[in-house]
Amino acid sequence: MRDKNVQFSGPFIIEKALQFAKALGYDEFRGNNGWLEKFKRIHGIIAKVISGESKGVDDNDSENWITETLSKTLKVYKPENIFNAHETALFFHSLPQKTLTFKKEKCFGGKQSKARLIVMLGANLTGHQKLEPLVIGRSKNLKCFKGANSLEVDYYFNNKSWMISEICEKWVQKLDKRMIAECRKIALVFDNCPAHPKEINQKRKNVTVFYLPLNITSKL
Repeated sequence: MRDKNVQFSGPFIIEKALQFAKALGYDEFRGNNGWLEKFKRIHGIIAKVISGESKGVDDNDSENWITETLSKTLKVYKPENIFNAHETALFFHSLPQKTLTFKKEKCFGGKQSKARLIVMLGANLTGHQKLEPLVIGRSKNLKCFKGANSLEVDYYFNNKSWMISEICEKWVQKLDKRMIAECRKIALVFDNCPAHPKEINQKRKNVTVFYLPLNITSKL
């Protein structure tokens, strides 16, 4: 049933166990939480987070794309000239979800802050070079920037502090100018996100952007 993407829970297992016990004539079986914990421990069953959309991607399709399409596309580049970049959200106001407390004391949490920054990080295939991080916030002039002559990151902003195609193009354009100055041609691999516009390559000289197929990122 796991092959059919059926999700299992504790109550589901207990209900099935009760059905089997009744069918086999074990009328005294109760299937409580204590039994469930022992059953899970004996059979090595643990809870896991379901991984994105990976179930919707055929293993053969992803393997073929890696060995055929990707390898042929990138074979003209040295490993140190192949880069990958991707965004992640930084919820900088969120509090820890765990705390130390007395056994009998109840713990109550408040609503978590949604304030965030988007950070795009990139590195080359060998892991020896990291690209300058791109940070996207909501405000143009942050108080923490007051008096700062330069930043260690590329900073952009919009109302939702989210990646958009205009910001992505500016970031790639700046990277392209850097590679032109270094007389270096590189490949940059993005996922297939609408904020990573396909028109980028029409204006670049030393940076060529390649895109992963739809839904394959979780499998790779």
